[in-house]
Amino acid sequence: MIKGATKESRGFTIIEVALTIAVGGLIFLMVFVALPSLQRSQRDATRREDVMTYLEQLKKYQTNNRGALPKGEQEWANFMNDYFSGHADPSGGVYTQEIVSCGSDVKTDEACSATQIQDVYSSSFPYGDNTLLVVKQAYCGSNDTLVKTSNPRNVAVLYRLEGAGVYCSNT
Repeated sequence: MIKGATKESRGFTIIEVALTIAVGGLIFLMVFVALPSLQRSQRDATRREDVMTYLEQLKKYQTNNRGALPKGEQEWANFMNDYFSGHADPSGGVYTQEIVSCGSDVKTDEACSATQIQDVYSSSFPYGDNTLLVVKQAYCGSNDTLVKTSNPRNVAVLYRLEGAGVYCSNT
């Protein structure tokens, strides 16, 4: 051995290995925590798009029927089968529809009261998963309220989202 030469070390120290594992663990933890939220918001975005598609199909129906909305349960069921079949909730369920109105005691341009459509604006949305709540003769007002309109062809559609309450859109 040459005098003054030091022995070269190969490999990593325990501190370097521990630090690498800690950084990798933090990255894994961040992905593990963020992933479900990201997936939930992606499913909710798809649900919003489906509500918009439903409304577009309803406009096509009205165009084909001189501006009229379906009348009665059977015509609404036919609309769902003929115009909106093949759409499914991102969680795998089949969309259904519940047809309601604000009620005769609500005046035009007034908000529909909670007694008319119970708990529509809360997280305890009374309609089951995959249910599109179709409110005839109404539109979505400010702060996600439903407002009665004088136009019998207006429709508001509400849908419960997984991560952020209820989504409302109208014709």
